[in-house]
Amino acid sequence: MGAGRQDRPKSLILITLWQDHRAALQYDWMQVWHQPLDLKTTPLNIAWPMCREILKNRRSHSFAALAGWAYVPDDTDKLVQSINQGQSKLNLTPDWAKPDTLLSEPTPPKHQHDHRRRALLNRRLGLPEGYMNEE
Repeated sequence: MGAGRQDRPKSLILITLWQDHRAALQYDWMQVWHQPLDLKTTPLNIAWPMCREILKNRRSHSFAALAGWAYVPDDTDKLVQSINQGQSKLNLTPDWAKPDTLLSEPTPPKHQHDHRRRALLNRRLGLPEGYMNEE
């Protein structure tokens, strides 16, 4: 969830929820903050941290809407899935059990660049010395 939105400000997620999934957002907002959300009176810099707290709950309707789930799984769904997983040879992870990429911090790249090989490739391609160096 949210993998395609890594380069955008996180507060745009709140605007996306407001435009596309307003009912889910209002339902969760009323459950947590006991009043409806009104973006005309609540500034975005105040509303986003409050929305972030809602999205930390993987049982919220807003989280399910952003994740593209058809429904919010309850404990019975999770129990049945874990029993079936134990009896199956396939290792399938349901959407609700996958790690959340929306609220987690960006992870560093898995492999660091070999600067010597990068310089060699730049020379072969006729590119300047510092071309494509992140540091």
